[in-house]
Amino acid sequence: MAQKTDKPAPTPEEVARKKAVKVIGYHGWLADWRRANPEADVEARKAAWNEVKSVKMRDARRTLKRLEKSGLVVAALPDAIAAE
Repeated sequence: MAQKTDKPAPTPEEVARKKAVKVIGYHGWLADWRRANPEADVEARKAAWNEVKSVKMRDARRTLKRLEKSGLVVAALPDAIAAE
């Protein structure tokens, strides 16, 4: 039986990048969804997000990659990482 290897702890840059992807993907989707569903409740929003989450997160990763290729860098403030 193969032993499970421990993953190294993520670097602050990896944590910042992951957080940026989450913010870009979710809030980019949320603005459009709220305009289309002004009367929807929290449960409807969560269900709708779960349906499109993988696609929106993929798009956000691509957006972030394009920003990085253009010379922009995403870096979290040290306090923001420590707060999580």
